[in-house]
Amino acid sequence: MVPFFTEAQTSKDRNAFKILRSNVFTIVFVGLLLITGIFYYFSAELINIFAFGFDESTKELSANLLKRMSPFLFLISLSALNMGLLHSAQKFNAPAFSPVLMNVGIILIVLISSFYFSLSIYVLSYAVLFGALLQYLFQIPFIFRNNLSYNLNFNQCINTKTKEIFKVIFPQIFGLAVYNINILVNTQFASFLEKGSITYLYLAERLIEFPLGIFAVSVATTVLPVLSTQYLKKNYCDFSRTINEKLKFLLFLSAPFVLAFIFIGQDICNVLYARGEFTVSDSYMTYKALLAYSFGLIFVAGVRLVTQGFYATKNTKLPVIFGAYNLGVNFLLCYILGFYFNLGFFGLALASSISSIFLFCILIFKLKTLIDGIKILDFFKYLILILTISGASLFLGLRTSEFITQGNSLSFGLITTILSSAIFFYTISRVLRLKELRMIFK
Repeated sequence: MVPFFTEAQTSKDRNAFKILRSNVFTIVFVGLLLITGIFYYFSAELINIFAFGFDESTKELSANLLKRMSPFLFLISLSALNMGLLHSAQKFNAPAFSPVLMNVGIILIVLISSFYFSLSIYVLSYAVLFGALLQYLFQIPFIFRNNLSYNLNFNQCINTKTKEIFKVIFPQIFGLAVYNINILVNTQFASFLEKGSITYLYLAERLIEFPLGIFAVSVATTVLPVLSTQYLKKNYCDFSRTINEKLKFLLFLSAPFVLAFIFIGQDICNVLYARGEFTVSDSYMTYKALLAYSFGLIFVAGVRLVTQGFYATKNTKLPVIFGAYNLGVNFLLCYILGFYFNLGFFGLALASSISSIFLFCILIFKLKTLIDGIKILDFFKYLILILTISGASLFLGLRTSEFITQGNSLSFGLITTILSSAIFFYTISRVLRLKELRMIFK
């Protein structure tokens, strides 16, 4: 929605923008009610589609959880609409902080239930709903403060303008969802593997989403209004320069995580997960999935940014076409690596990484043909440089940690390694005068 809201923001007719907001909200509201109803009433059928390999008891449990959590889709999507409105007004702090409220809500319900009631998996599902409600409510004051309010308006909400918007939006939804659809494909394949495979993939993917959520999503989100404005003003040189700079910035931020997950990922999984019924063996399996996902981390981050370049130009067809190719590649690789070569869930995660590399390459090369000035070779040169710096920093951090901790505590040793590596990474970047270091504080 951001490019359309950004365009409307530049219009002098403020009433037209308010009508547009209300029209979009009305259509989204009704659409979400319908989709939420489908998730509620057809939860069992949906579980059969996305996890066909589950046994009957697991299918029943999953269907019950999906039914209880179906309103989450409604709440989180309205939060996303609020985010789009605030981003179009160049307001990023409240949308960025609002997911914290969701996590706080989940933690509160879990703590209250564990201390005063009984903690069950169903309590967790209600906790997620409460967190989503907090996230949405937190944004409302900022919507009003920035004069971005909206209301239900069934009077000609479907008109020429909204038809134009949703004609562009629907392909865009698919383009942005490619990575998540690949995860669902992996889940379907994993449901036929040994028990625990889906959990290993999920927990590893959560770790991958940590740098993606903090850096890739943040950079991609803040750059979209900028790219939209540059394209509307036909500043194509600035447009390509922004893409080049932000791609390097994403490399600078995400490359250290790639090497950390590869070389100290097992310690990370042990510290985070190995307790209770989740054994050290389970933790190692999670690390294997994390290792496979790590190879594609940089490129998943790159896809999220490059895709915004297409959306800023309102070109949503190409990402959809390439996304369809990517789904086919991922599906084929899942079968070949996971089952034909018998790599199991490791093969499924590796398939996701390889398909992400494939998607990034075709997107960036195509964007270069549309917008001159995008420097692909510089991207790969910088990738080698930043991986070298990250590797040197991690090596020095490990040696420093060994000297300080003498292997006495895994948790303390891991914290020391991470902090030491970060200090070395900062120092080397400062010595080399990498401008991406300064961009962090902007």
